[in-house]
Amino acid sequence: MGTLAVLTLIASFIQLASNLGLLQALAKYVAELKGREEDFSAYFVSSMTFKTLAVLSMSLVLFFFSRNLSSILLKSPQYYELIRLTAIDIIVSSFPLLFSNLLLGAGKLKWMALSNVVYTAIRWIAMVMLVLIGYGIHGAVIGWIIGDLCGSIIYAAVSFRLVKFSEDVFRKSISLIPSLLRFSWPLFAASLVSFLYTWYDQALVIAFLPLKDVGVYNISCKAFGVLTGISAALGQSLFPYYGMMYGRKNHKIISVAIKRASRYTMLIMFPLTLGLFSTAKPAITLFAGQQYVSGWPILAIMAVFGLTLGISPALTGLLTIYEKTKIVMLLSIVSVASSLVLLPSVVILGLNGLAIIKGVSLLITLILNLYFLSKVVKVEIDKEALIKALASSTIMAAAVFLMQQFYYSKFLLPIYILIGATIYIAEIRIFKVLNSSDINLLTQILGERNTTFLIKLMGYDMNGQNPD
Repeated sequence: MGTLAVLTLIASFIQLASNLGLLQALAKYVAELKGREEDFSAYFVSSMTFKTLAVLSMSLVLFFFSRNLSSILLKSPQYYELIRLTAIDIIVSSFPLLFSNLLLGAGKLKWMALSNVVYTAIRWIAMVMLVLIGYGIHGAVIGWIIGDLCGSIIYAAVSFRLVKFSEDVFRKSISLIPSLLRFSWPLFAASLVSFLYTWYDQALVIAFLPLKDVGVYNISCKAFGVLTGISAALGQSLFPYYGMMYGRKNHKIISVAIKRASRYTMLIMFPLTLGLFSTAKPAITLFAGQQYVSGWPILAIMAVFGLTLGISPALTGLLTIYEKTKIVMLLSIVSVASSLVLLPSVVILGLNGLAIIKGVSLLITLILNLYFLSKVVKVEIDKEALIKALASSTIMAAAVFLMQQFYYSKFLLPIYILIGATIYIAEIRIFKVLNSSDINLLTQILGERNTTFLIKLMGYDMNGQNPD
């Protein structure tokens, strides 16, 4: 796990460096132009051209200096083949990222989700099969390549129908590169700082501790990454809608959407974050193994600060959409700066101190995001939902945690989750959280039959009334 963490760091950095913020800019422009009912093909071709040339150049450098990097990062030159395989994967994996941002901007979230599910499944199946056959860590990296190649084909098949290719489009795409770079460079700077923030804690562990400790910390971060992944998915689902409304200059609708979205993101994320806090130990030992048990306090600390993920999805991408890219960059710089101020806590608390630093920066970023965003659009969070969701989630987490004090077994994790979910649903009913507009939205998403079953389970009727 420590070696894979290092290879993932290398791949992530090259992808970031070769993007120069263009992929975020692509999603923004595609959404805005679609809102205006204008063609966005030239923007996609421009981004694809620049991204391809950049990632090829950087991957070649990585390939030729693989022995040196292996000695520095993996503490032995014998792993140079792994770095060369990673260089190949970086080239292949750049295309799903490009197509994914195209689909995101176009609002094709169903196709984006379907493509990602199939792509991820193939990637993991290839990795597992090659490892089981006996190829070890080389098999895992080859599995990356196979999965990313299949992902590129899947995404291309789904995405290319959105783009018109012609001589005029290619000519226009070349002329667009300078203007895209002028818009995207602050996003790149912000992404670079965010990358440093995301990885600097693991980089410290890589530099000063054995790869075993890197693996423990990396597993904790990956477990927390499940929450950040859900939060990011919720935010991505709102991004194209915000972009289209901005393209139509409908700022009041965006304000209304922020408040309503915050209601649902909090109702979803608060119980997940505090649920992970209360089950951190059985979760990390059951899914990763007993050898990673020392990572559960790290995961628990991150999960508490993960409450910020209940609000942040409702604000995702709005500063970019409003073209406040320099502020996005500033937020990332402040996040890292605040982390550096708290670095002395690592001496006292060890890896737990790194988790606290990561959590505090999440909180600071959310507060500053709310402040700067309120300068360009009215921002209102659903306070009633915040109080009720937080109270319900806290009670649920406390009950599950106390239950483990009486009888603990990692194999009882599904039971802990089931009991926690039952308590949370009961509290949703007691606090009368749902209303008629919530029922209508659920009906549109899940269908009338599924919604009827779900709300009856919660003790409501189709009008959003609680008989009790």
